[in-house]
Amino acid sequence: MHIILGILGSIVTILVLTKQLARLGIDVTWLNPFAWARRKKWQKKYHADPAFTLDRPMEAVAGLLYVMAKCSGEITREQKECLLEIFETEFRLDERRATELLSSSSFLLKDEDHIVENLKSFLKPSLAKFDAEKRQSTLDMLEKMADCEGSRTSKQQEFLNKVTPFFLETSTPERKW
Repeated sequence: MHIILGILGSIVTILVLTKQLARLGIDVTWLNPFAWARRKKWQKKYHADPAFTLDRPMEAVAGLLYVMAKCSGEITREQKECLLEIFETEFRLDERRATELLSSSSFLLKDEDHIVENLKSFLKPSLAKFDAEKRQSTLDMLEKMADCEGSRTSKQQEFLNKVTPFFLETSTPERKW
């Protein structure tokens, strides 16, 4: 019984001390492990690159198309028109929404080399939502974007070679064993 009273007395003492420290303006909430974990999770999400959180396939493909265009150097007027045409025909967007998608892609994907180097991380949130038809359509759109100005650059071909394995059908035949 004396052990239980000692534990209860310690708990009450700790609570009274924290109350007094709070009155003095000393913050002791950093001792709470649950609040600490929430803060760390929020900081990680806050400081993350928004390009690597695109979870909708259409946004991810628009980003890939923009990176493909950017791999040839600065984006030309012809490439912008080609991108807008792809957005309007393939994604069935009106002109205003296609322009918004292009501007958001250009805002999020300023450094194409960072995306090319971390392609797996870029596609991770959205890749599971691609079905076989979307995968093939993505490859077709990337080919069309690479050939937009007539000839591909070596950087565009390298990017296409790097992206292609992610969108090839990876289903294995069912086995008995």
